Amino acid sequence: MSDAPDRAALDELARCREEIERIDDQLVTLLARRMALGKKTGELKRLANLPILDPTREAAVIRRVSEVAREAGLPSEPIREVFWQIVGMSRRAQEVE
Repeated sequence: MSDAPDRAALDELARCREEIERIDDQLVTLLARRMALGKKTGELKRLANLPILDPTREAAVIRRVSEVAREAGLPSEPIREVFWQIVGMSRRAQEVE
């Protein structure tokens, strides 16, 4: 039995890592789009004389993504944590005038 790494496994590992990097790039692009929409949402809220903070809407977003996560076979709690961070980023984008 050889202790040498399996070449096919290493090649597949490299392909997997490249795909992960492409997905990471897509996630960053999607987050940038979400933040741009958050900024626009803040502008519209100001025009409509609405508060930036909308706890009911934020909770609804978290409930919805938790359900989407469960349907996708993902653990909902880590997704909730990630999306609370995203919602916070969006709220901060809305506060920028």
